[in-house]
Amino acid sequence: MAAGNRRPPAATLPAVLILVCVLVASASGLQMLPDEDPSTYPEDSSRPREFWYPRGEVIVIDLGNTNSCVAGYTGSGKTTDDDDDTMFQFCIPSWVAFTDNGTALVGEAAKNHAAADPEATIFGFKRLLGLRRNRWYDEDIVQGAIQRVPYKIGTRNYDTTIVQVKNKQLEFSEVASMVVAELKNKAEEYLGRRVEYAVMTIPFHFAAAHRGAAEYAGKMAGLDVVWTVTEPTAAAVAHGLHTKLHEHGAALVLRVGGGTSDASVLILLDGRFEVFRYRDDPFLGGDDFDDRVVDYFAKQIKMKHGVDISQDRVGLGKLRMACENAKKALSSQDHVQVTAESLVDGVDFSEPLSRSQFEELNDDLFCKVMDLVENVMVRAGIERRKNKINEIVLVGGSAMIPKIQSLVKDYFDGREPNIRVKPDEAMALGAAIHVHSL
Repeated sequence: MAAGNRRPPAATLPAVLILVCVLVASASGLQMLPDEDPSTYPEDSSRPREFWYPRGEVIVIDLGNTNSCVAGYTGSGKTTDDDDDTMFQFCIPSWVAFTDNGTALVGEAAKNHAAADPEATIFGFKRLLGLRRNRWYDEDIVQGAIQRVPYKIGTRNYDTTIVQVKNKQLEFSEVASMVVAELKNKAEEYLGRRVEYAVMTIPFHFAAAHRGAAEYAGKMAGLDVVWTVTEPTAAAVAHGLHTKLHEHGAALVLRVGGGTSDASVLILLDGRFEVFRYRDDPFLGGDDFDDRVVDYFAKQIKMKHGVDISQDRVGLGKLRMACENAKKALSSQDHVQVTAESLVDGVDFSEPLSRSQFEELNDDLFCKVMDLVENVMVRAGIERRKNKINEIVLVGGSAMIPKIQSLVKDYFDGREPNIRVKPDEAMALGAAIHVHSL
Protein backbone atom coordinates (compact mmCIF):
# COMPACT_ATOMS: atom_id res chain seq x y z
CA MET A 1 0.00 0.00 0.00
CA ALA A 2 1.38 3.39 -0.94
CA ALA A 3 1.32 6.40 1.32
CA GLY A 4 -0.76 9.33 0.11
CA ASN A 5 -0.48 13.05 0.69
CA ARG A 6 -1.23 14.26 4.19
CA ARG A 7 -4.30 16.47 4.49
CA PRO A 8 -3.74 20.04 5.74
CA PRO A 9 -5.31 20.87 9.13
CA ALA A 10 -9.11 21.04 8.92
CA ALA A 11 -9.19 24.69 9.96
CA THR A 12 -6.72 25.74 7.24
CA LEU A 13 -7.96 23.86 4.19
CA PRO A 14 -11.40 25.48 3.72
CA ALA A 15 -9.82 28.97 3.83
CA VAL A 16 -7.29 27.95 1.18
CA LEU A 17 -10.04 26.56 -1.05
CA ILE A 18 -12.14 29.69 -0.65
CA LEU A 19 -9.17 31.90 -1.60
CA VAL A 20 -8.44 29.77 -4.67
CA CYS A 21 -12.09 29.78 -5.75
CA VAL A 22 -12.24 33.57 -5.37
CA LEU A 23 -9.24 33.94 -7.65
CA VAL A 24 -10.67 31.51 -10.20
CA ALA A 25 -14.06 33.21 -10.00
CA SER A 26 -12.55 36.58 -10.70
CA ALA A 27 -10.73 35.24 -13.73
CA SER A 28 -13.73 33.40 -15.15
CA GLY A 29 -16.40 35.98 -14.44
CA LEU A 30 -18.13 33.93 -11.72
CA GLN A 31 -19.19 35.78 -8.59
CA MET A 32 -18.70 34.59 -5.02
CA LEU A 33 -21.77 35.09 -2.85
CA PRO A 34 -22.20 34.16 0.83
CA ASP A 35 -24.09 30.98 1.68
CA GLU A 36 -27.18 31.16 3.85
CA ASP A 37 -26.10 28.27 6.08
CA PRO A 38 -22.38 27.52 5.65
CA SER A 39 -22.39 25.32 8.76
CA THR A 40 -24.14 22.64 6.76
CA TYR A 41 -21.30 22.42 4.24
CA PRO A 42 -18.64 19.75 4.84
CA GLU A 43 -14.91 19.96 5.26
CA ASP A 44 -12.89 19.07 2.20
CA SER A 45 -13.29 15.34 1.58
CA SER A 46 -11.69 15.12 -1.83
CA ARG A 47 -8.53 13.42 -0.60
CA PRO A 48 -8.34 9.88 0.83
CA ARG A 49 -6.87 8.96 4.17
CA GLU A 50 -3.12 8.63 4.47
CA PHE A 51 -2.99 5.10 3.07
CA TRP A 52 -4.59 3.86 -0.10
CA TYR A 53 -5.59 0.42 -1.25
CA PRO A 54 -5.31 -1.62 -4.48
CA ARG A 55 -8.15 -1.07 -6.88
CA GLY A 56 -9.81 -4.46 -6.45
CA GLU A 57 -9.96 -4.12 -2.66
CA VAL A 58 -12.17 -1.00 -2.55
CA ILE A 59 -15.86 -0.77 -3.45
CA VAL A 60 -17.98 2.34 -3.84
CA ILE A 61 -21.29 2.64 -1.99
CA ASP A 62 -23.81 5.15 -3.32
CA LEU A 63 -26.54 5.31 -0.69
CA GLY A 64 -29.73 6.96 -1.97
CA ASN A 65 -33.20 7.79 -0.68
CA THR A 66 -34.81 5.65 -3.38
CA ASN A 67 -32.13 3.34 -4.76
CA SER A 68 -28.60 2.47 -3.65
CA CYS A 69 -25.72 1.09 -5.70
CA VAL A 70 -22.37 -0.62 -5.25
CA ALA A 71 -19.60 -0.39 -7.84
CA GLY A 72 -15.97 -1.37 -8.13
CA TYR A 73 -13.32 -3.17 -10.13
CA THR A 74 -12.58 -6.86 -10.28
CA GLY A 75 -8.82 -6.40 -10.77
CA SER A 76 -6.06 -5.67 -8.30
CA GLY A 77 -5.04 -2.46 -10.01
CA LYS A 78 -1.53 -3.82 -10.55
CA THR A 79 -1.94 -4.79 -14.18
CA THR A 80 -3.20 -3.19 -17.36
CA ASP A 81 -4.89 -6.36 -18.58
CA ASP A 82 -8.47 -5.46 -19.53
CA ASP A 83 -9.82 -8.69 -18.04
CA ASP A 84 -8.29 -7.72 -14.71
CA ASP A 85 -9.89 -4.25 -14.68
CA THR A 86 -13.55 -5.00 -15.27
CA MET A 87 -15.95 -2.63 -13.54
CA PHE A 88 -19.13 -3.96 -11.94
CA GLN A 89 -22.23 -2.35 -10.47
CA PHE A 90 -25.38 -3.53 -8.69
CA CYS A 91 -28.35 -1.45 -7.52
CA ILE A 92 -31.21 -2.20 -5.11
CA PRO A 93 -34.16 -0.20 -3.75
CA SER A 94 -33.27 1.67 -0.53
CA TRP A 95 -36.06 0.00 1.41
CA VAL A 96 -36.00 -1.94 4.68
CA ALA A 97 -39.05 -3.74 6.10
CA PHE A 98 -39.76 -5.87 9.15
CA THR A 99 -42.18 -8.79 9.18
CA ASP A 100 -44.35 -9.77 12.18
CA ASN A 101 -41.76 -12.30 13.34
CA GLY A 102 -39.01 -9.67 13.28
CA THR A 103 -37.33 -10.74 10.05
CA ALA A 104 -35.67 -7.85 8.21
CA LEU A 105 -36.28 -7.53 4.47
CA VAL A 106 -33.99 -5.40 2.32
CA GLY A 107 -34.24 -4.06 -1.21
CA GLU A 108 -36.89 -5.36 -3.61
CA ALA A 109 -38.39 -7.71 -1.03
CA ALA A 110 -38.87 -4.80 1.38
CA LYS A 111 -40.42 -2.61 -1.30
CA ASN A 112 -42.88 -5.37 -2.20
CA HIS A 113 -43.77 -5.70 1.49
CA ALA A 114 -44.84 -2.05 1.64
CA ALA A 115 -48.30 -2.69 0.22
CA ALA A 116 -49.07 -5.25 2.94
CA ASP A 117 -47.58 -3.36 5.91
CA PRO A 118 -46.69 0.27 5.10
CA GLU A 119 -45.90 1.26 8.69
CA ALA A 120 -43.26 -1.47 8.94
CA THR A 121 -41.48 -0.41 5.74
CA ILE A 122 -38.76 2.25 5.89
CA PHE A 123 -37.61 4.29 2.90
CA GLY A 124 -36.33 7.80 2.16
CA PHE A 125 -34.03 7.64 5.18
CA LYS A 126 -30.82 9.02 3.68
CA ARG A 127 -32.00 12.60 4.23
CA LEU A 128 -32.44 11.77 7.95
CA LEU A 129 -28.90 10.50 8.58
CA GLY A 130 -27.18 12.41 11.37
CA LEU A 131 -30.08 14.80 12.03
CA ARG A 132 -30.54 16.09 15.59
CA ARG A 133 -33.95 17.09 16.91
CA ASN A 134 -32.54 19.98 18.98
CA ARG A 135 -31.32 21.91 15.91
CA TRP A 136 -33.89 23.98 14.03
CA TYR A 137 -32.54 23.23 10.55
CA ASP A 138 -32.48 19.48 11.22
CA GLU A 139 -35.89 19.54 12.90
CA ASP A 140 -37.47 21.19 9.84
CA ILE A 141 -36.34 18.24 7.72
CA VAL A 142 -37.52 15.72 10.33
CA GLN A 143 -40.95 17.36 10.43
CA GLY A 144 -41.10 17.30 6.64
CA ALA A 145 -40.35 13.57 6.68
CA ILE A 146 -42.97 12.90 9.38
CA GLN A 147 -45.63 14.39 7.12
CA ARG A 148 -44.57 12.27 4.15
CA VAL A 149 -43.82 8.75 5.39
CA PRO A 150 -46.09 6.08 6.93
CA TYR A 151 -43.58 4.85 9.51
CA LYS A 152 -43.16 6.48 12.92
CA ILE A 153 -40.25 8.84 13.56
CA GLY A 154 -39.32 9.49 17.18
CA THR A 155 -36.55 10.76 19.44
CA ARG A 156 -34.02 9.11 21.74
CA ASN A 157 -31.91 10.92 24.36
CA TYR A 158 -33.60 14.24 23.58
CA ASP A 159 -31.99 14.78 20.17
CA THR A 160 -31.29 11.50 18.31
CA THR A 161 -33.70 10.85 15.44
CA ILE A 162 -35.00 7.27 15.41
CA VAL A 163 -37.56 5.13 13.62
CA GLN A 164 -40.08 3.10 15.64
CA VAL A 165 -41.17 -0.11 13.95
CA LYS A 166 -42.38 -3.53 15.23
CA ASN A 167 -41.41 -2.75 18.83
CA LYS A 168 -37.94 -1.74 17.64
CA GLN A 169 -36.24 1.61 18.00
CA LEU A 170 -33.53 2.09 15.40
CA GLU A 171 -31.29 4.98 14.50
CA PHE A 172 -31.33 5.71 10.79
CA SER A 173 -27.67 4.72 10.56
CA GLU A 174 -28.73 1.22 11.62
CA VAL A 175 -31.38 1.12 8.91
CA ALA A 176 -28.90 2.39 6.32
CA SER A 177 -26.37 -0.25 7.41
CA MET A 178 -28.80 -3.00 6.35
CA VAL A 179 -28.87 -1.61 2.81
CA VAL A 180 -25.09 -1.20 2.78
CA ALA A 181 -24.65 -4.78 4.05
CA GLU A 182 -26.83 -6.09 1.22
CA LEU A 183 -24.73 -4.20 -1.33
CA LYS A 184 -21.54 -5.48 0.29
CA ASN A 185 -22.86 -9.05 0.02
CA LYS A 186 -23.63 -8.58 -3.67
CA ALA A 187 -20.12 -7.29 -4.30
CA GLU A 188 -18.58 -10.20 -2.39
CA GLU A 189 -20.69 -12.74 -4.28
CA TYR A 190 -19.58 -11.24 -7.57
CA LEU A 191 -15.91 -10.95 -6.63
CA GLY A 192 -15.77 -14.30 -4.84
CA ARG A 193 -13.92 -12.89 -1.85
CA ARG A 194 -14.32 -10.72 1.22
CA VAL A 195 -14.56 -6.93 0.87
CA GLU A 196 -13.24 -4.73 3.70
CA TYR A 197 -12.80 -1.22 2.33
CA ALA A 198 -15.28 1.22 0.83
CA VAL A 199 -15.67 4.74 -0.48
CA MET A 200 -19.07 6.40 -0.02
CA THR A 201 -20.72 9.11 -2.08
CA ILE A 202 -22.36 11.89 -0.06
CA PRO A 203 -24.38 15.00 -0.91
CA PHE A 204 -22.30 18.17 -0.90
CA HIS A 205 -24.34 19.65 1.96
CA PHE A 206 -23.55 16.77 4.35
CA ALA A 207 -21.76 18.29 7.34
CA ALA A 208 -19.58 16.30 9.73
CA ALA A 209 -22.50 14.77 11.67
CA HIS A 210 -24.31 13.61 8.52
CA ARG A 211 -21.13 12.28 6.93
CA GLY A 212 -20.24 10.54 10.18
CA ALA A 213 -23.63 8.84 10.28
CA ALA A 214 -23.17 7.57 6.72
CA GLU A 215 -19.69 6.28 7.54
CA TYR A 216 -21.02 4.62 10.69
CA ALA A 217 -23.61 2.80 8.57
CA GLY A 218 -20.73 1.43 6.54
CA LYS A 219 -18.87 0.40 9.69
CA MET A 220 -21.90 -1.48 11.05
CA ALA A 221 -22.10 -3.29 7.71
CA GLY A 222 -18.52 -4.48 8.16
CA LEU A 223 -16.77 -1.91 5.96
CA ASP A 224 -13.90 0.45 6.66
CA VAL A 225 -14.99 3.66 4.90
CA VAL A 226 -11.68 5.12 3.78
CA TRP A 227 -13.00 8.11 1.84
CA THR A 228 -16.10 10.07 0.88
CA VAL A 229 -16.70 11.66 -2.54
CA THR A 230 -19.30 14.37 -3.05
CA GLU A 231 -22.10 13.48 -5.44
CA PRO A 232 -21.58 16.44 -7.82
CA THR A 233 -17.96 15.39 -8.31
CA ALA A 234 -18.95 11.76 -8.91
CA ALA A 235 -21.58 12.83 -11.46
CA ALA A 236 -19.10 14.99 -13.34
CA VAL A 237 -16.48 12.23 -13.49
CA ALA A 238 -19.07 9.66 -14.61
CA HIS A 239 -19.62 11.80 -17.71
CA GLY A 240 -15.89 12.18 -18.36
CA LEU A 241 -15.73 15.88 -17.53
CA HIS A 242 -12.42 15.43 -15.69
CA THR A 243 -10.81 14.79 -19.08
CA LYS A 244 -13.21 16.80 -21.26
CA LEU A 245 -13.16 20.17 -19.51
CA HIS A 246 -10.26 22.59 -19.78
CA GLU A 247 -8.63 24.04 -16.67
CA HIS A 248 -11.05 26.44 -14.90
CA GLY A 249 -13.88 25.00 -17.00
CA ALA A 250 -17.33 25.05 -15.40
CA ALA A 251 -20.12 22.48 -15.32
CA LEU A 252 -23.72 22.55 -14.15
CA VAL A 253 -24.80 19.30 -12.47
CA LEU A 254 -28.52 18.87 -11.84
CA ARG A 255 -29.51 15.83 -9.79
CA VAL A 256 -33.21 14.99 -9.56
CA GLY A 257 -33.56 11.92 -7.38
CA GLY A 258 -36.44 10.00 -5.90
CA GLY A 259 -36.66 12.10 -2.76
CA THR A 260 -34.27 15.03 -3.09
CA SER A 261 -32.87 17.32 -5.76
CA ASP A 262 -29.88 19.64 -6.03
CA ALA A 263 -28.01 21.80 -8.52
CA SER A 264 -24.29 22.55 -8.51
CA VAL A 265 -21.82 24.67 -10.42
CA LEU A 266 -18.42 22.97 -10.45
CA ILE A 267 -15.03 24.28 -11.52
CA LEU A 268 -12.13 22.09 -12.66
CA LEU A 269 -9.09 23.29 -10.75
CA ASP A 270 -5.71 21.57 -10.96
CA GLY A 271 -7.40 18.45 -12.27
CA ARG A 272 -9.91 18.34 -9.38
CA PHE A 273 -13.50 19.49 -9.20
CA GLU A 274 -14.44 22.14 -6.66
CA VAL A 275 -18.13 22.78 -5.95
CA PHE A 276 -18.45 26.53 -6.52
CA ARG A 277 -22.20 27.02 -5.96
CA TYR A 278 -24.77 24.57 -4.62
CA ARG A 279 -28.49 24.49 -3.86
CA ASP A 280 -30.65 21.57 -2.69
CA ASP A 281 -34.25 20.75 -1.81
CA PRO A 282 -34.63 17.86 0.69
CA PHE A 283 -38.21 17.16 -0.40
CA LEU A 284 -38.36 17.39 -4.16
CA GLY A 285 -38.10 14.42 -6.47
CA GLY A 286 -39.74 11.38 -7.98
CA ASP A 287 -41.77 10.59 -4.86
CA ASP A 288 -43.46 13.98 -5.13
CA PHE A 289 -44.21 13.40 -8.81
CA ASP A 290 -45.76 10.05 -7.87
CA ASP A 291 -47.86 11.73 -5.18
CA ARG A 292 -49.48 14.02 -7.73
CA VAL A 293 -50.55 11.07 -9.88
CA VAL A 294 -51.75 9.10 -6.84
CA ASP A 295 -53.85 12.05 -5.66
CA TYR A 296 -55.33 12.42 -9.13
CA PHE A 297 -56.44 8.80 -9.36
CA ALA A 298 -57.59 8.75 -5.72
CA LYS A 299 -60.05 11.52 -6.62
CA GLN A 300 -61.15 9.58 -9.72
CA ILE A 301 -61.77 6.48 -7.60
CA LYS A 302 -63.80 8.44 -5.06
CA MET A 303 -65.98 9.94 -7.81
CA LYS A 304 -66.53 6.64 -9.62
CA HIS A 305 -66.73 4.21 -6.71
CA GLY A 306 -67.49 6.38 -3.69
CA VAL A 307 -64.43 4.98 -1.88
CA ASP A 308 -61.87 7.20 -0.16
CA ILE A 309 -58.73 5.22 -0.85
CA SER A 310 -56.62 7.78 1.03
CA GLN A 311 -57.75 6.05 4.23
CA ASP A 312 -56.77 2.61 2.95
CA ARG A 313 -52.99 2.22 3.44
CA VAL A 314 -52.80 -1.11 1.63
CA GLY A 315 -54.84 0.11 -1.34
CA LEU A 316 -52.89 3.35 -1.42
CA GLY A 317 -49.63 1.40 -1.46
CA LYS A 318 -50.80 -0.62 -4.46
CA LEU A 319 -51.88 2.53 -6.29
CA ARG A 320 -48.60 4.27 -5.53
CA MET A 321 -46.58 1.38 -6.96
CA ALA A 322 -48.74 1.38 -10.09
CA CYS A 323 -48.26 5.13 -10.50
CA GLU A 324 -44.50 4.85 -10.05
CA ASN A 325 -44.33 2.20 -12.77
CA ALA A 326 -46.46 4.39 -15.03
CA LYS A 327 -44.15 7.36 -14.46
CA LYS A 328 -41.13 5.32 -15.53
CA ALA A 329 -42.94 4.01 -18.62
CA LEU A 330 -43.90 7.54 -19.67
CA SER A 331 -40.23 8.39 -20.08
CA SER A 332 -40.30 6.34 -23.28
CA GLN A 333 -44.02 6.22 -24.11
CA ASP A 334 -46.72 8.82 -24.71
CA HIS A 335 -49.53 6.81 -23.08
CA VAL A 336 -49.68 4.08 -20.42
CA GLN A 337 -52.33 2.11 -18.57
CA VAL A 338 -52.15 2.41 -14.78
CA THR A 339 -53.24 -0.93 -13.33
CA ALA A 340 -53.54 -2.41 -9.83
CA GLU A 341 -55.19 -5.70 -8.88
CA SER A 342 -58.05 -5.81 -6.35
CA LEU A 343 -57.73 -2.14 -5.54
CA VAL A 344 -61.34 -1.15 -4.87
CA ASP A 345 -63.79 -3.63 -3.31
CA GLY A 346 -61.91 -6.50 -4.93
CA VAL A 347 -62.18 -4.90 -8.38
CA ASP A 348 -59.04 -4.40 -10.47
CA PHE A 349 -58.10 -0.79 -11.20
CA SER A 350 -57.16 0.27 -14.72
CA GLU A 351 -57.05 3.83 -16.04
CA PRO A 352 -55.11 5.53 -18.86
CA LEU A 353 -52.49 8.21 -18.24
CA SER A 354 -50.76 10.29 -20.91
CA ARG A 355 -47.39 11.98 -20.74
CA SER A 356 -49.09 15.37 -21.18
CA GLN A 357 -51.38 14.64 -18.20
CA PHE A 358 -48.40 13.65 -16.09
CA GLU A 359 -46.57 16.84 -17.03
CA GLU A 360 -49.62 18.97 -16.27
CA LEU A 361 -50.07 17.38 -12.84
CA ASN A 362 -46.45 18.12 -11.97
CA ASP A 363 -45.96 21.43 -13.75
CA ASP A 364 -45.28 23.46 -10.59
CA LEU A 365 -42.90 20.81 -9.23
CA PHE A 366 -40.91 20.80 -12.46
CA CYS A 367 -40.70 24.58 -12.09
CA LYS A 368 -39.27 24.08 -8.60
CA VAL A 369 -36.56 21.87 -10.11
CA MET A 370 -35.69 24.65 -12.53
CA ASP A 371 -35.71 27.14 -9.64
CA LEU A 372 -32.73 25.22 -8.23
CA VAL A 373 -30.90 25.69 -11.53
CA GLU A 374 -31.78 29.40 -11.72
CA ASN A 375 -30.81 29.94 -8.09
CA VAL A 376 -27.39 28.36 -8.41
CA MET A 377 -26.73 30.27 -11.65
CA VAL A 378 -27.73 33.56 -10.02
CA ARG A 379 -25.51 32.85 -7.03
CA ALA A 380 -22.65 32.15 -9.43
CA GLY A 381 -23.40 35.46 -11.15
CA ILE A 382 -23.82 33.92 -14.60
CA GLU A 383 -27.58 33.71 -15.10
CA ARG A 384 -27.17 36.12 -18.05
CA ARG A 385 -23.96 34.49 -19.30
CA LYS A 386 -24.97 30.88 -19.62
CA ASN A 387 -22.13 30.22 -22.05
CA LYS A 388 -19.84 30.27 -19.00
CA ILE A 389 -21.16 26.78 -18.31
CA ASN A 390 -19.16 24.43 -20.52
CA GLU A 391 -21.07 21.23 -19.73
CA ILE A 392 -24.57 20.43 -18.44
CA VAL A 393 -25.05 17.09 -16.68
CA LEU A 394 -28.30 15.47 -15.53
CA VAL A 395 -28.26 12.66 -12.95
CA GLY A 396 -30.73 10.95 -10.64
CA GLY A 397 -33.60 8.63 -11.56
CA SER A 398 -36.07 11.47 -12.17
CA ALA A 399 -33.66 13.13 -14.61
CA MET A 400 -34.96 10.57 -17.12
CA ILE A 401 -38.28 12.46 -17.27
CA PRO A 402 -38.43 14.05 -20.77
CA LYS A 403 -40.07 17.27 -19.53
CA ILE A 404 -37.20 17.97 -17.11
CA GLN A 405 -34.68 17.37 -19.88
CA SER A 406 -36.64 19.72 -22.14
CA LEU A 407 -36.83 22.47 -19.51
CA VAL A 408 -33.07 22.30 -18.91
CA LYS A 409 -32.41 22.42 -22.64
CA ASP A 410 -34.65 25.47 -23.02
CA TYR A 411 -33.01 27.22 -20.07
CA PHE A 412 -29.60 26.82 -21.69
CA ASP A 413 -30.82 28.16 -25.04
CA GLY A 414 -31.18 24.83 -26.82
CA ARG A 415 -27.98 23.18 -25.57
CA GLU A 416 -28.42 19.44 -25.02
CA PRO A 417 -27.77 18.24 -21.45
CA ASN A 418 -25.38 15.33 -21.00
CA ILE A 419 -27.26 12.18 -19.97
CA ARG A 420 -25.17 9.53 -21.72
CA VAL A 421 -24.70 7.62 -18.44
CA LYS A 422 -27.84 6.07 -16.96
CA PRO A 423 -28.86 8.85 -14.52
CA ASP A 424 -29.72 6.65 -11.54
CA GLU A 425 -26.40 4.77 -11.74
CA ALA A 426 -24.04 7.63 -12.56
CA MET A 427 -22.93 8.48 -9.03
CA ALA A 428 -21.54 5.06 -8.12
CA LEU A 429 -19.84 4.65 -11.49
CA GLY A 430 -18.34 8.13 -11.36
CA ALA A 431 -17.04 7.65 -7.83
CA ALA A 432 -15.47 4.32 -8.80
CA ILE A 433 -13.71 5.91 -11.79
CA HIS A 434 -12.63 8.90 -9.70
CA VAL A 435 -11.26 6.82 -6.83
CA HIS A 436 -9.33 4.39 -8.99
CA SER A 437 -7.89 6.98 -11.36
CA LEU A 438 -5.77 8.48 -8.58
